[in-house]
Amino acid sequence: MSDDEYGQLKSTLIEHSDELDEFGMEAAICYAEWWRRDYNGNIPSKEDVAVEIGLDICRAGELYMAARMALQRNGFTFIHSIKRTEYFRTLLNQGGLPIRYIRNNEGNMGNFSRFLKGLVKELSSINYDWNNADSSVIRQFSCVSYLGDSFKNENIYDVSIQIARAIIMEENALLPYDDSDKAFAELTDSLKREYSRVRNGSRFRPLSLQWRLHLVDDDNACLYILPEAIKDLSSESIPGLNITSCYSFDVFVAGVLTGKYVRKETKFSDEGQAISAVYTRISMGPSREIRWNGEPVVEVKVRCDNDDRIFLTIAGSFAPNFDYPQVFQMLDNNIYVMSETGNSEKNIALFSESWSNLVSIPISIAGHNLFYEQFSQDLTLTDSSTGETVLLENKFTPYTVEFSNSYIPWLERSNFKLLSSVPIVKVYDKEKERVSNVKVKYRDRHGLDKEWRTLKTSCVLPSGIVDICVETPDSHRIIETFYCIGDIAFAHCNEGNMSTEIYFKSNQSFRAEIEIIEGADVINIEDNGWRISRRADTLSWPSECSFRIYRNNTPVLKLSIAIPFEGVVLTDINGGLVPRGKIISFANLAHYCIMSHGRGRRKLSVSYFSDKTEDDSKIKSLDGKVYDGIVSLIDYKPLIDRIFNLYGANSFNRSSCVTLNISGNPVFVRKFVLDSIVKDGMVTVIDNTEDNTDDYLYEGELFAFPVGDQLCIQDLFPVMLIRTNSATNTFAFPEDFCHKEVIVFSGAADKRRIVPKYYNRDDYDFDRVNRKEMQIDNISKWEILLADENVMFGNHWKEVCRAFKLCSTFNLPFSTHNALRSIARMPNLIAKFIIAMWLNGDRNVLEEEIDRFEQELEVALHWIPVNVWQESINDMMASIPEPMMQIIVMKLAEFTELVLGLLNATVTNELAQVMTAYITTQKIDKGQFISRSDINEYKSKIKGLSDNNMDLPVVRYKLHGKYYPYEDQMLLSYRVMIESAMCAAENASGIVNRTDLFAKEYKEHARIANFYRKYFKETYCDIFLRTLKYINR
Repeated sequence: MSDDEYGQLKSTLIEHSDELDEFGMEAAICYAEWWRRDYNGNIPSKEDVAVEIGLDICRAGELYMAARMALQRNGFTFIHSIKRTEYFRTLLNQGGLPIRYIRNNEGNMGNFSRFLKGLVKELSSINYDWNNADSSVIRQFSCVSYLGDSFKNENIYDVSIQIARAIIMEENALLPYDDSDKAFAELTDSLKREYSRVRNGSRFRPLSLQWRLHLVDDDNACLYILPEAIKDLSSESIPGLNITSCYSFDVFVAGVLTGKYVRKETKFSDEGQAISAVYTRISMGPSREIRWNGEPVVEVKVRCDNDDRIFLTIAGSFAPNFDYPQVFQMLDNNIYVMSETGNSEKNIALFSESWSNLVSIPISIAGHNLFYEQFSQDLTLTDSSTGETVLLENKFTPYTVEFSNSYIPWLERSNFKLLSSVPIVKVYDKEKERVSNVKVKYRDRHGLDKEWRTLKTSCVLPSGIVDICVETPDSHRIIETFYCIGDIAFAHCNEGNMSTEIYFKSNQSFRAEIEIIEGADVINIEDNGWRISRRADTLSWPSECSFRIYRNNTPVLKLSIAIPFEGVVLTDINGGLVPRGKIISFANLAHYCIMSHGRGRRKLSVSYFSDKTEDDSKIKSLDGKVYDGIVSLIDYKPLIDRIFNLYGANSFNRSSCVTLNISGNPVFVRKFVLDSIVKDGMVTVIDNTEDNTDDYLYEGELFAFPVGDQLCIQDLFPVMLIRTNSATNTFAFPEDFCHKEVIVFSGAADKRRIVPKYYNRDDYDFDRVNRKEMQIDNISKWEILLADENVMFGNHWKEVCRAFKLCSTFNLPFSTHNALRSIARMPNLIAKFIIAMWLNGDRNVLEEEIDRFEQELEVALHWIPVNVWQESINDMMASIPEPMMQIIVMKLAEFTELVLGLLNATVTNELAQVMTAYITTQKIDKGQFISRSDINEYKSKIKGLSDNNMDLPVVRYKLHGKYYPYEDQMLLSYRVMIESAMCAAENASGIVNRTDLFAKEYKEHARIANFYRKYFKETYCDIFLRTLKYINR
C-alpha cells in the first residue's frame, strides 16, 4: 500500500466514523498499516491506533470491534494464548514488521539484526513448533538482550519468529516485510548466511548447562539451570553408553526430565564392529528452567532403556564458584546470565563475604549468604582473608570447561564439590569443539605453599581445599574450587531393619562427627563409629546421615550418605513411609524414592492390575533391579512404561493400573489419579484415591477444549478455567466461552491430574454406558467426515491437527479426541493425517510424538501399504488449485524428508531409508528366503526380562506366505516376535487376505507387533525388511 492509499484509507474511516461497523475490513487493514508505519515504540493500545489515524479517542472501541469482526467473518485465525484469544495482537500482526520504527531510530536496525541472528541460531537447534502462538520461549534466549525495552513485546516476538521461520524453512514468501527494500534485503542475506554457518558447523555438541540469575528483590535472588537444547548427540560424549543394547535414553538434570533421545545411526569399523552411534532428541522435558537448590554439583543422569544408569559431569554442572567473584550480564529486566549479552554495560558481580567491602550489597540465594555489586566496565575486588585482588571486566570468554571423572557414588550431598582423584579437564570453544591449547594448574588453598603448579594425571592432590585454574586460549582464567577427600571412605556392618553401624575411615588427618538424625537415635561405639537405631514410633524412615569432617586449617566439610538399614522401603522425598496400596501419579514419580541396602533378597516387580481380571496367573510381571542407596522412583519409569506398552494404553482405566511391588509392599501407579464432575455449569475436581479426601486441595490448573460439529478453526484452542472455590476445588468457564461441548483436562505440569473427560455443559453428566455409545457413534462420524474431505482445505482435517497438538502440549493420551481414534482404524486416514500435518506446518511436533502416537493408538506408519501412500499423495495433488501446483510440487521433497524423519523416530535408520524410497518410488531390492541359521541368530537376541521369556506377549499370527523354515519346537515368544515383523511386512506390501493390523478385530496383534518393534527394534526391523524384500522379489 502506498502512502497516498494509506492516507485515503484513513480519510475513509474518518468520513464514516459513525458507521465503522460497515467498514470493518478497512479498519483491519488500517490496524495492520498503523503497526507497520506509525508504531513509535510505546506499548501499543487501541486508543493509539484510533487517535493517530485521526479518529476521536471515544471511537477506539468501535474501530477495534469493526476490525476484529471483519477478520472473523473472513475466516482469519486469531492468535491464542493459554488464558485468552489475542484479538488486538492479531490485528497488529497482520502488518508484519514495524518497518518505519526500526529504520528511523538509530541503532535499532543493527541491534534487531543481531537479535535475529541469535534467534535463528537458537531456533535451528531445537524442535520448535512454528504454529505455536506462545512466543515466550524467546525470553529464555540470550539474544533477547540486544532488543531495547520498546522491542520486548509479544508483537515483535511474533514477527521475529516468522522471520526466523522463513530463513530456516528457506521460504522468502513467509517474510513479514518487503524483501526488495535494500536495507531489508541485506538483513535477509545476513540471516541466511548465519543459518548456513550454523547448519554447516559442528554436527555434534556435548551436553552442557547454563546458569541464569533472577533478582527477586533487594535481598533475595534465585539461580536457574538451563540445559542446552542439543539436537544430535554422539555416543562418544557419554562415557559408558552401551551403543549395542541402548536404543533410547532419557536425560535428567537435577531430577527433572530434560530430553529423550533415540539412536538414529550407528557407525561401524572395517571389521563390522559398532564403534559409535548418533542419538537424536525426539522430545524435550516440560520445563527449560530448573531452580537451583544450593547443591554444589548438579546431578546429570542418563537413564537408558537397557536399565543402565550413567552419571555425567558436564560443562556447567558445577554451581558457580562464589569463592571467587562471578560475573553475570543483564539479559532482561532483573535477569542476568553468565555469558555475553547485548547489555555489556549492565553487569553484576556475585561473591562470598571475604570479597565484600563497604559498598557491597548482601543477598541470599538458595540459603547461601552472598554479596553483589553492579558495574559497567570493570570492578576491582580484594579478598580480605588472603589479600588477593582481582579485576573483573565486562568481557566473557567463549570457552567452557568440563571437569569429569569426579563422580563419587556413595555421596548423597555435600557443601563442596568433591574430588577423590585428579579430574579430567576438557575445554570447548564457542561451537562446542574441544580445544587442546590450554594450561591447567592447581594449588593448595590453605597449605604453606600457595604457588600454582601444573596439573598432571600423575599428581597426588593435597587433602582439603584445592583450586584448579584453567587458562583458555584467550588467556582467560577459569578457577574452580574443590575439596579433595583423599582416601575418605565409610564402612558399615551389623545392618538390620531397625539399626545399623557406620564407620568413618581415613589414613589422613581427618576427623568426623555425626549430626543428629530426625527419627533415629545415634550412639558412639568407637572413635569413628556409630550405631544408628530407628525409633519404632516414627512414621518416617530416616534416609540420610550427615557428617562434619574436620581438618586443621581447612573449612568444615559437610556431607551426607545413605543410612544402610537392611531391606527395601518406599518413601516420599521427605522420608515419610508410603503406605501399602497407595495410588501414585505417574507424573509424580520423582516425589518418591526407594531406599535399599543389604545382602538380603531385594525384589522389585511391576505388573498389570485390574478389578476385572479373572485369572491372576495370566498376569505378566516384570522384575527390576534394586540399587543400593537412595534411588528416585523416576528411575523405574521405563519399567513402568513397559507394562503400559505391554498391555496397551486402552487397557488402563479407573479400574486398572500398574502394580509396583517392592519386597511385598504393593503400591499402584496411574497416569490419571483424580476425577471430575460437572454441575450447574461448574467443574469440580474430586479425589477417590484415599478413604477420606474431604480436606483435599487441588493445586493444579484445569483447561477446556471445545469439540462438536459447528466449530470454526479459530475456536479450536484450549482455555484455562477459573478457580472459583479453592476449598471445594471448583472451577468455572470464562464468561466469553460459549461452547457447550468440551473436553476438560489438567495442565501439563500438574503432578496429580484428572482423567480427561467429555462434557456437555447444558446436560447432566453421562454414565459410562452412555459415554461408550456416544464415543462409538462419534468415531464413526469422524471416519466418514475425514474420508470425504479435502486434506488441504478441509476444516475437519485442521481440527485433527489441532487435536494432535493439544494432546502433545498437555501430554494427554491421543485417544482423548475421537478424531484421532478414528484415523487409527484406517491406513489411508493415517497417511492423509501425515499429509495434513505437513501442510499445516506441524512437522516438528509430529516427529516428537510419533512414537507415543503409534504406541497408544496401536498403529505404525511402516505398516501402511505402499499403494495407500501413493493414493493419498495422488488425492492431495488432484485437489490442488492450478496456481498452487508448482509450489506444492517443489515442496514434495520436504514431505519425503518428513516421512524419513518419522520412520527414523520409530524404526532403524536402514529400514527408514528403504521404506521412504519404497513409498516414493514403489521400488525395492529383491530378497531371499530367511535361512535356519538366521532364525537361530534372531532367537539368540529375543530375550525378555525373565529367564524363560514368560514376560513377553504372545498371540497367534496367521501369515499369508512362508518366509522361514518352520520349527514345531520353537519357543512361542520366538515365533510371535518373528512372525509379528513378517505380518507387518505383509501389511506394508498390501497382500490380499492378510492379517490386517489396522482392523479392529486384530488390535491385539497390532499392539504386540508394536511392542516387539519398540523393545527388539533391530531384530524386528531386520526381519521386517528381509520379509518385505522377499515378498517383492
